[in-house]
Amino acid sequence: MRIALVGYMFGDGGIQTHTDTLAQGLAQKGHEVKVITPAEMANHKGDPITANGYEIIVQSGLKDALGGFGLRGWAEAMVVAGTGWNSMIGTLRSGLNCRKIFFEVMSGKPGGAKDPRRLVHLGFDAIVGQGKPVEDRFCNEFKWNGPRCTIAALPGELALPQVNETPPAGDKPLRFAHFGRLARHKNVSLLVEQWDAYGKGATLDIWGGGEDADHLKDLITQKGLGDQIKLKGRYPSGDAYSQLLTEYDLTLLPTIGEEGAPLVLLESMACGVPFVANGVGGIPDYTNQDCSVTSKGIDEFLPLLQEMIARIRTQGINRPRIQNFYANTFSPSVLTDRWEAYLSEQVALN
Repeated sequence: MRIALVGYMFGDGGIQTHTDTLAQGLAQKGHEVKVITPAEMANHKGDPITANGYEIIVQSGLKDALGGFGLRGWAEAMVVAGTGWNSMIGTLRSGLNCRKIFFEVMSGKPGGAKDPRRLVHLGFDAIVGQGKPVEDRFCNEFKWNGPRCTIAALPGELALPQVNETPPAGDKPLRFAHFGRLARHKNVSLLVEQWDAYGKGATLDIWGGGEDADHLKDLITQKGLGDQIKLKGRYPSGDAYSQLLTEYDLTLLPTIGEEGAPLVLLESMACGVPFVANGVGGIPDYTNQDCSVTSKGIDEFLPLLQEMIARIRTQGINRPRIQNFYANTFSPSVLTDRWEAYLSEQVALN
């Protein structure tokens, strides 16, 4: 197949990781793959992704989009992951023989009357949500009644570390971690504010940077928790990241924002580490017997966290089972196979 993927390819983030990993996976299966990216954004700068087995084309603006990114008559399927006007318009202009698919990587929540995702009604053939709640919300909010399905966003390729089942921790100090951008909606302050309720005999490392970092630093100082809670800054990538993750007993994500499906939860499972997360957006799709996700909102987060801590201390955790759940459900190879089968079905409809 000749496949075009539309997604931002500068810096780090879920769209960049998904698009690059899927493009590589499809190319390795023998498909011709081109990735179309908007030019580097002033408010989201970063190093460009290096193409591996596929071609990257940088959009030059509306004129380029009106020309279908120069791919009219070439692409058999085009998948757009993102919400920019040029990305949507360029996909719509990709030709009659190209299947046009919108991939919702956000939560499905509209951004107002002028949200470019409303262009799906002008010629898109199908939508894919990265989680079932995301798919359902998108279809409800944007009044989409056409073909739809759920396929998770791809995480980056991680070398799965060897993990063993952990015995009950007893009174051993526990190590908790939060990984991700430090924005207010990530609600990391809750972990600091409620430390007295769950943090006895534990430490918390907060990895990442962002606009909430100074607020968190001040809050940690005000509560005198500098010995227990530390801001660690940017975390590594690749094998160093995998090794770092395995050192923790539990990862925490108390986000209250309109999440799609955070890759950090997939990465945690890939390393056999349980998590406790607030079930917004597509996060409920990640629920499994060794990880906890709220069903009724953030008020459930602390009780679930306390239950998980008690479980770790008295029962231990089956880390290989967590890792196997990830490998069989959300690994790049499994999800690339799903995308390939789905795109083949779509192309066959032309």
